Amino acid sequence: MCRLIALVLLFITSSSIAEEANQKLTPVSIKLHWQHQFQFAGIYAAREQGYYQDAGLAVTILTGQKAPFNDVEDGNVEYGISGAGLVVERLKGRPFVALAAIFQSSPYTWLVRADSPIKHPTDFVGKTVTRQSYADDLSAMLLRFEIHPSQLNIVDPSPEDIDNLIDGKVDALTAYISNEPFQMLSRGVDYRTLSPHEYNINFYSDIIFTSEQYLKRQPGDVEAFRTATLRGWQYALEHPYEMVDLILRNYNTQNKTRAHLEFEAEKLSELSLYPTVSLGHMTIERWQKIAEHYQQLGLINDDQALNGFIYDTTPSVSIWFKWLVVLLGIVALLTMIGYFIKRHHAKILSNRVAIQTAALEAELQKGKALEQRAKRESDRLQTLLNHTLEGVITIDETGIIQNFNAASVRLFGYQPEEIIGQNITQLMPSQHRKNHEHGMSRFLSSEKSTIIGQPVELEALHKSGQIIPIELTLSAFQWEGHYFFTGIVRDISLQKAEHLALIAAKEEAEKANQAKSEFLSAMSHELRTPLNAILGFAQLLQSDNDAPLTETQQDSLKLIIHSGEHLLKLINDVLELAKIETGTVDVSIEPVNVNIAIKHCLPMLKNLAARYRVSIHTDDIPDQLVLADLTKLKQVLINLVSNAIKYNRPDGEVIISVEVIDSTKRLRITIRDTGIGIPQDKQAYLFTAFDRLGQENSGIEGTGVGLIVTKRLIKAMDGHIGFESSENQGTRFWVELPITEENNIQNDEVHQQTAPVKAENPFYASASSLILHIEDNSANIKLMEAFFDRLPQYTLHICKTAEAGLDWLESNMPAVILMDINLPGISGLQATEQIMANPKFQHIPVIAVTAAAMPYDLQQAEGLFTAYLTKPVNFILLTELLNQYSQPEAHSTDG
Repeated sequence: MCRLIALVLLFITSSSIAEEANQKLTPVSIKLHWQHQFQFAGIYAAREQGYYQDAGLAVTILTGQKAPFNDVEDGNVEYGISGAGLVVERLKGRPFVALAAIFQSSPYTWLVRADSPIKHPTDFVGKTVTRQSYADDLSAMLLRFEIHPSQLNIVDPSPEDIDNLIDGKVDALTAYISNEPFQMLSRGVDYRTLSPHEYNINFYSDIIFTSEQYLKRQPGDVEAFRTATLRGWQYALEHPYEMVDLILRNYNTQNKTRAHLEFEAEKLSELSLYPTVSLGHMTIERWQKIAEHYQQLGLINDDQALNGFIYDTTPSVSIWFKWLVVLLGIVALLTMIGYFIKRHHAKILSNRVAIQTAALEAELQKGKALEQRAKRESDRLQTLLNHTLEGVITIDETGIIQNFNAASVRLFGYQPEEIIGQNITQLMPSQHRKNHEHGMSRFLSSEKSTIIGQPVELEALHKSGQIIPIELTLSAFQWEGHYFFTGIVRDISLQKAEHLALIAAKEEAEKANQAKSEFLSAMSHELRTPLNAILGFAQLLQSDNDAPLTETQQDSLKLIIHSGEHLLKLINDVLELAKIETGTVDVSIEPVNVNIAIKHCLPMLKNLAARYRVSIHTDDIPDQLVLADLTKLKQVLINLVSNAIKYNRPDGEVIISVEVIDSTKRLRITIRDTGIGIPQDKQAYLFTAFDRLGQENSGIEGTGVGLIVTKRLIKAMDGHIGFESSENQGTRFWVELPITEENNIQNDEVHQQTAPVKAENPFYASASSLILHIEDNSANIKLMEAFFDRLPQYTLHICKTAEAGLDWLESNMPAVILMDINLPGISGLQATEQIMANPKFQHIPVIAVTAAAMPYDLQQAEGLFTAYLTKPVNFILLTELLNQYSQPEAHSTDG
């Protein structure tokens, strides 16, 4: 029982002691001059690490929109944070004491685009800028170069400042080094800053201050608060990523991203100069200099002392001790004065004698010293010239060489004794000597020259007679009324050779690129021609209702068509890559509804997913508009989702989601799969052409160019692409495109292809007409004949050369002409030009049916043909074109 009572008493005593300890903490508050961010990380660290508690303080942190001068002066808060404007308030009579400066340089800066012509404060004249009232050091920077605000077009800041700067509506912004520059980086726009400290204008920033009244009442608390705060800043600067986590968790009232806070940490740490400069460091001399800048800005009227403005960290000394030190100093001073006076009188006579003797000796040595000095200077100058890498030659106004250094000896082959005293024309080819003499005469008479002061390329003459290319920089000076000229000469033979080699390499590269294009064109044509017959006959067999195939034959035919289409895809992928690499890919940027684009792609992708036993899920896709090319965007989506399907697992999933990135004003489309993932050692090669990352024998179809095409298409649309992948866990790809609020006049139906006319025969045609087909390949001729056998309403006539087709046209009038391009003799292009040039035939539609599918081929044919079909021919599309253009009203004329 006694033991139980003792335990209860011990518990009560412990609770009382703990409560008493908490009550002993002195409550104080500090008010910031802005909202929570890394700018105040040291204060957060001091509180979270317990430094304030160790100092006996319970600190409350308040936020604000400006420096809390009134709150501190009125005693509403004990401490505040201010910019360098604190010194202005002090000189106006307000009782503030600066305790510590956290940043040794101001974070305010002028922000311009990287391509801006503003590279120096003098470039601001006449420019449109935003101006924040509190960035006084930026005004001081302009004032230093005598630039008055009236010389600028100053506009008020707005939330659209960054957009206005990017769009060129303003030339420069008043920026905080850790905020607006990050927004520029987030937009992918290069920028440049002009900061006051670059022009020797160094304002302190983020000064912790209190009032004189509070300092007198609570000197111990002030010292404890200052020490704990600086200790917190030391911790924050040494653990920036930990502080970013803390701010994101407890202080992120501005909803900044981790990347933004890490950017702030880096930039503000640089301004603190820690550990090179101790935290909180201030000097009265620098504060006086800052006060002078404010006086020049007109914010204070006259010079005043700053006594008591900076917090004195030294302990106070007793007044009696000070007087004792002063009295002892006076006694010591008087004793020393008496001693030196006595010693002075003893030496004064001997000094006079020594002075007279020294004067005489100095006169005797003076002449010799001057002579030796002149010789040393001459030797030093010549040694300096002899150790320069460039040739240095000095001539007088008559052209006689006065100096010729060692580099000139190596360059021209003459020794100094051979060339000094000779005319400079000896180093010039004979055809240039007259020009030199005329130029010299013109300068001596008018003091004008076109080459003095700037490097020029000339030809020089070696002692051996060899012509050498040189770069000459010439300067002129006067000595004792006569002109002298010094030339700095540099041998540029190597640079000339490298330039010629570079030109030759460029020409060789252009030839290689042309050869590659010709090879791709030839390969495309040679592969598409047999594919046309393979896929064409297969389509006809598959749709033959009169002699239908057996089920086994149909299965075999499907394999033939599937393999042919796969081969065609390989060809198209290679051509797409070739177009992108040669810079011929065209994009039509317009507002595109992402929801509609994804819906267009889903039917084909779901068919592919069914083959691989993969399900596709789409989150709620908003009707968000982005700036993109609809066709290219669908190609990107199909490439990424197709890969997510093909490299997935049976019964796997592909999830398509969309989110808006507010900080960059972009829309992110994410495609995530549950597939095999990408090994870490293969990820660096993901966007490399023809590299399938070890999946060549996996049974998965592909060329290895889809992703590089995708990446370059996204770049062409001003977008970004990225990915994350873990082996055996899956892969996540995302693309980001700029958001637009512009109304998209297109709708779901605009981009839908008109369905062809359907009948029992899929190649249904509605008119009876004469068709001329000019084609030289036998297999393609047989294919076209088999196709038209199913269209009895058309009569097909074949000509194997363009010449034969033109002769046939003299006595016949077809409804439509189908024209191959690569023909023996006259090409299809030339034949079509002749047909269009004849008024008799201008009304006849000419449809290109060709294997020429390279960008070069399409450019040549642009505007010439009514329609352009590439082989293998899509017979359904051909039928639709025949229906459209074989009608009499489709090509009727007035005559």
